[in-house]
Amino acid sequence: MQTIYDPVAARVLAEKNGLDQIFSSEVIQEMELRRYGDREAICSVGDVLEGLFILVEGKLKIHTLLPNGKSMLVRFARPTSIIGDVELLRQYPVKNQVESVGDSLLFVAGKKLMFKELENNTTLLRFLVGELSHKLYTLGQTSALNLLYPVENRFASYLLSLFADQGTGQYVEEIRTSTLTETAELLGTSYRHLNRIVKRFIEEGIIERKRGRLIVLHEGKLAELASGNLYE
Repeated sequence: MQTIYDPVAARVLAEKNGLDQIFSSEVIQEMELRRYGDREAICSVGDVLEGLFILVEGKLKIHTLLPNGKSMLVRFARPTSIIGDVELLRQYPVKNQVESVGDSLLFVAGKKLMFKELENNTTLLRFLVGELSHKLYTLGQTSALNLLYPVENRFASYLLSLFADQGTGQYVEEIRTSTLTETAELLGTSYRHLNRIVKRFIEEGIIERKRGRLIVLHEGKLAELASGNLYE
């Protein structure tokens, strides 16, 4: 994690993401801008968050730890997603692991600053209610996806969620030979089963493997398999 001490860049990012329409100028000036590297944790299970995290650039992966010690994918977050709203309002400890996919930039607003802002800022309250509603909706959707859909459909949804904001033809850096086991665990399956699906997708011309990474060749076929379901 790297703190960025650049007020001008911070203000530009805040305006670009519409934060100046949600937070007061005083709060934006007090926010800390941080850069997180690929696979770096923003927060871990059991943490007590120092405040509210607002994603303004990049992508985050959110997964939960199961009682058996394994992980299950919850969703991917894109700008301007909020991390810590549930924990902030109820002072709960963190229940999900949140990590950066590639580089990401987040604003951090401390607890005291946020509680003071919430007293009079109805725009912020409406924004947080919208975020909480979205999380509740997507949690139900991804839970059904994880429980009811075959692995090939879940994997298609996973791939689409990874490269949806990158454009067709972009390689999926997340899926490498070294991380395929981790991906299988997140999708609730075994490495062998997922590897069979990867080979089948390659044979069908949906994806290709190049230098240890997967490249999406046919977005349409993935979309058919995903049936409109994304981890978002």
